[in-house]
Amino acid sequence: MSNLLMNKDQILRSNDKKAELIRFIAVGGFATVLQYGMYIVFLMAVGTTAVVSTLISYAISFIANFFLSSYFTFRSNPNAKKGLAFTLSHLINMGMQTGLVAIFKGVVGPTLALLPALAICVPVNFILVRYAFTAKIFQGSIKKKKV
Repeated sequence: MSNLLMNKDQILRSNDKKAELIRFIAVGGFATVLQYGMYIVFLMAVGTTAVVSTLISYAISFIANFFLSSYFTFRSNPNAKKGLAFTLSHLINMGMQTGLVAIFKGVVGPTLALLPALAICVPVNFILVRYAFTAKIFQGSIKKKKV
């Protein structure tokens, strides 16, 4: 049983995939709370519409998620290539979630449809984001070719 559990120092310092997954979930949870908090601030305090609040809060959360994923989750230096790969992985994730919700709403109903979709999408997104931050192809910066 002790092999299944990790202490706080192992989670914070280890580079193994289990620790990365725990940090990934923590960062994702933080990004979600940040997005909702910013949504409420822009909706209630600033007085923007729900759609505008959603766009602003999503952008703030996305940027925070990128840098926290880079520095904290995968211990990587952010760069433009990783940013593009991170963006692509989230677009893939959003498309998968949307498609799976459309499928599962007919199976478990619309109220629960997101749960099995997330059960599939979170691990897939972890693999895609991990690839974005650890693959050699994304380690260098984007350089313009001289003409």
